[in-house]
Amino acid sequence: MQVVNPHFLDLFLRPLTGLADDDEAIAYYKEIELLTEEQYKAVIRETLVEHFNNLEEVEQRKSKLALSYYLTEAEIDFERVFYSLLPPFDAPSNARDFFVWLWEELFDGESFELKDAESYKVVADMYEPLRSSEKK
Repeated sequence: MQVVNPHFLDLFLRPLTGLADDDEAIAYYKEIELLTEEQYKAVIRETLVEHFNNLEEVEQRKSKLALSYYLTEAEIDFERVFYSLLPPFDAPSNARDFFVWLWEELFDGESFELKDAESYKVVADMYEPLRSSEKK
């Protein structure tokens, strides 16, 4: 049985985390006016792709698995995940779409669907991502 940790979803948005309190970041993203899929994908390419590619391999693997699992199982509130990180812009009307677009930009052509999702066990250890990044 494989283990999946929902807290690894946070790693994807780390460059945007807490910027809801940054007036410059808010002004910057207000200028962009995020309304369409392509506009969101442009922000993902600009801010999140390089960040993800620079993560340690174990962080990438665990984050990818968490995203795949939750996109497949739909048992997480993506809106809560998105807004809990305090990004400087609003999620699309369906917050899950943001994470689907994130998947598409990071893993072009790969399906996120896990065929054996029922064989995974969720362990919500909020400190595991921090321990992973401390080993750098």
